[in-house]
Amino acid sequence: MTETLTLYIPKPEDGWFYTRMMSDPETMAYNAPWFPPDGCIPDPEKEWKRLCADWIGAEPERFYAYLKRDSDSAFVGDVCFHRTPERGWWDMGVVIFAPERGKGFGTQGLRLLAEYAFSHGVTRLHNEFETTRDAAYRMHRAVGFRETGRADGMIFLELTGEDFEKGAHMKPREFLDILHVAERLKDTMRHCTTSQGRRESVAEHSYRIALMAMLLKDVFPDADMDRVTRMCLIHDLGECFTGDIPTFLKTDADAETEDRLLDRWVESLPAPVSQELSALYAEMNAQETMEAKIYKSLDKLEAVIQHNESPIGTWEPNEYELNKTYAFDTVAFSDWLTALRKEIYNDTIEKIASGK
Repeated sequence: MTETLTLYIPKPEDGWFYTRMMSDPETMAYNAPWFPPDGCIPDPEKEWKRLCADWIGAEPERFYAYLKRDSDSAFVGDVCFHRTPERGWWDMGVVIFAPERGKGFGTQGLRLLAEYAFSHGVTRLHNEFETTRDAAYRMHRAVGFRETGRADGMIFLELTGEDFEKGAHMKPREFLDILHVAERLKDTMRHCTTSQGRRESVAEHSYRIALMAMLLKDVFPDADMDRVTRMCLIHDLGECFTGDIPTFLKTDADAETEDRLLDRWVESLPAPVSQELSALYAEMNAQETMEAKIYKSLDKLEAVIQHNESPIGTWEPNEYELNKTYAFDTVAFSDWLTALRKEIYNDTIEKIASGK
């Protein structure tokens, strides 16, 4: 299921989490330019006492909160803001504990912070960080922050209450622009062919794995299959920019190019759309949730099913063995999907034997 967060105002006895985060080199690596060599905060216990005395309960001048996961009440990060009167804005920050990254918590936490800030008298949020921090940039853009400039290797972003509110609504032209990009997948051909020997499009492949997800709601009652369906629909949008490259030919460089072009496009979308896509892609890439594992399984299984449906004369020589083994490891987490993969294997053996 999709994990959701809540802002939690910590009590003095909750300082163990702050100390743990501030002492973790992986979490604090971004802070190394200010606190060399590893970014960790010196004497975090002392800093925690200062936060309790000067920040907690001091909004709108200052604000500090943990991000708490609803499902198990675990702390996954923190957020803060403080007024900078000479600039007319509130500087803000969000930190996700390293073991909890890659799950969309940063974007969700930043949105929670913005909602709280603008409902408590804040008029303008500001943040700045190194231009090399692509994930942080995507996260801020997804929530609606505008880039206001770059200098000396730093990028500057701002968000007003008005812009945050506007970000909740997509304009008709923005909607059409997204559809025009997605339309490219209708003409982006895949390696597989249909049962009639015509090359299939990426759009057709995406449609059928989305259909597969819809049909499996009863098989996976504890999973958010609507979320799986959304993953299936968007999973190959990067191929709008690069075309399709068969799995057995795709290199790491190809994947990096596709990811970079997709990320750039997602960043440019209206905030709510960008936020949802960013969170979905992060979850899909992490392959930690049940939903992400189901999506990845359906993606791979559909390809083998399509090969079994296509004329065997369209197969590459390596696919005779590949179609026997492909995706067995991916579906191993599910008995039902493993049983489905075995049925697909049986179809493959029959097809090879028939030579058709």
